[in-house]
Amino acid sequence: MKTIKSLLLVLIIGATTCSMTFAQNYKAPKIDASGKVTDEEGAFIGTVTKEGVITDAKGEKIGHIDAAGMLVDNKGKIIGKPEKNGNFVPYFHETPDKATWSTTTPENGTCLVKNTKGEVIAVVHENYKMYGACAIHCLQNHMKHGEVLDKSKK
Repeated sequence: MKTIKSLLLVLIIGATTCSMTFAQNYKAPKIDASGKVTDEEGAFIGTVTKEGVITDAKGEKIGHIDAAGMLVDNKGKIIGKPEKNGNFVPYFHETPDKATWSTTTPENGTCLVKNTKGEVIAVVHENYKMYGACAIHCLQNHMKHGEVLDKSKK
């Protein structure tokens, strides 16, 4: 009986240690359940609503999802397309942004946004899966999309 208890204790300790070892704490921008967006360091950089309205840390609207489902900046320029599964396709042709970002299915209430290399670039709450990658993209680039678009026309 003592052997079984000892074996069971070792198994429980081993399982707990393994689960802690495999738990991942990504150092990436995050969107929490309230729509608050923070950068890699945990600093507040803006918000996103479930309707796809993106505001910066000052509360100024910097982008939104229009009726056609396109991400539009505050000047009316189309920035990209959020897909229904949470993936995001930026509309830049000659920039590093040309690759799409994919979003994983929700796990423990969050989704991972990954680049084409499979690197985690953001962690978003499942409530914001569809617009999370868009919000991260806009807030990280500080909506300087006009400059990027102008460079791609040269």
